[in-house]
Amino acid sequence: MPQLFTPPKTSAAGGRMTTTRHGEGEAHVTTTYEHELLSGGLTRKSMLPYRARIRARSFDDFDGWVRHDGEEFLYVLTGQIRLFTEFYAPIDMKRGDSAYYDASMGHNVISLSPEDATILWVTSLAG
Repeated sequence: MPQLFTPPKTSAAGGRMTTTRHGEGEAHVTTTYEHELLSGGLTRKSMLPYRARIRARSFDDFDGWVRHDGEEFLYVLTGQIRLFTEFYAPIDMKRGDSAYYDASMGHNVISLSPEDATILWVTSLAG
């Protein structure tokens, strides 16, 4: 599908690849999220993919906005979430919904489900 929108700059294949088996990603736990870094074995990536378990239930669970360089894509895997962003009204999302946003804009995610929601997050890295 990507070749429909952006043709490759070169025809030389780099051959880079890595896999992450379920539950074997590098864990990064905070009070609001449990991140599992995916594809951690690959260096010099352009994207940082990770699965996140959303433990927060209120905006007040955060110490202000999360913000960082790059852009971010999120895809809801399980449960329901609320995406808070600095410049837009909160958005309630359910399994299969996605969002793409400027990560330098303040953002936070909470679970609206009785159980923790899970999302796939992909963050672009400054190159």
